[in-house]
Amino acid sequence: MTGIETATLLYMAIGTAVVGTAVAAYSSYQQGKAEQAGYDYNAQVATANAETAKTKAYLDENQQRDRLKRLMGTQRTLYAKAGVDLTSGSPLMVLADTASEGEKTALNIRYGGEVSAAEQFNQAQIDRFYGSQASSAGTLKAVSTVLTGLGSTGMGYATYKSGLKTG
Repeated sequence: MTGIETATLLYMAIGTAVVGTAVAAYSSYQQGKAEQAGYDYNAQVATANAETAKTKAYLDENQQRDRLKRLMGTQRTLYAKAGVDLTSGSPLMVLADTASEGEKTALNIRYGGEVSAAEQFNQAQIDRFYGSQASSAGTLKAVSTVLTGLGSTGMGYATYKSGLKTG
């Protein structure tokens, strides 16, 4: 093999190594971006779920209060039909207890919705964080691939050149 043929093969090998390094680096970068996009989508879903949980809790809380009003109306009607005085004694205590328990239930419904929403918002934050980390990791891997590829190519070239001088 002539010196020109050897040099041509060397430069082709170097070119192939550089292109391979660039492709691997781009792939790592794109993988990080794709992973980030997946996490960002999950964060959007979690945020939407949080809003849904809050809305559902609000509606359920109001439905509970409506049921409470109807129940108390029924109790008043039945007491009035029976000729019972609603302004004092046991009937008043029963109505007060019904109101208190009904309101506790409504507040528990609200609290449950707030807890569920907070969990979903927290998950969205975690997903955004992991997405950011995946993007950074992809970028760092791409840079590392470029540096490693260039270093290996340079070492191969230097080895070749030193072999020409000694041989």
